Amino acid sequence: MSKYGSLGEYLSQQQADFCMLTFSQVEEIIGASLPASAKRRSWWANDESHVQARSWMRSGWRVRRPRLEKGIVHFVRVGEREGSSAEHSSGKGSSQVIVRGLDAEIVVQLKRKAKRKGCSLEQELRNILRRAAVQDRGDLLAEADRIRAMSPGIQQDSVQLLREDRDSR
Repeated sequence: MSKYGSLGEYLSQQQADFCMLTFSQVEEIIGASLPASAKRRSWWANDESHVQARSWMRSGWRVRRPRLEKGIVHFVRVGEREGSSAEHSSGKGSSQVIVRGLDAEIVVQLKRKAKRKGCSLEQELRNILRRAAVQDRGDLLAEADRIRAMSPGIQQDSVQLLREDRDSR
């Protein structure tokens, strides 16, 4: 683990989507002094080429606003507020989803289910989400019926209407 890995761990344990830390608090979390370069805005850039940025970005966080003059940094959880690259993608590749506040018993049951199927919990969750994301034919037909019910009266075949229109000319 890098020197800044504990910062990523700390952020990943936060329940809120926003976290403000003083430079002293960051030093306490990492167990070391920040370098002099931390007094420059570029040190706090959300750039994966920087080891410190990787620690918070891989934990699902971004620096929103470093207040260098006050020695404070604002972190925000990547999501609707900041927008993640996965949200802006064209749907290709893979994305990550974090589910907070899930009942521990549900996790235990899902782990058992995955074990019975001979796969990991992660793979089982992928399978569940994939199935849930695909509407089945019954759902689609029910939606078509609901829309059709919004148009009272006799439903006519569009082909027949086109023929009648053509023949009337």
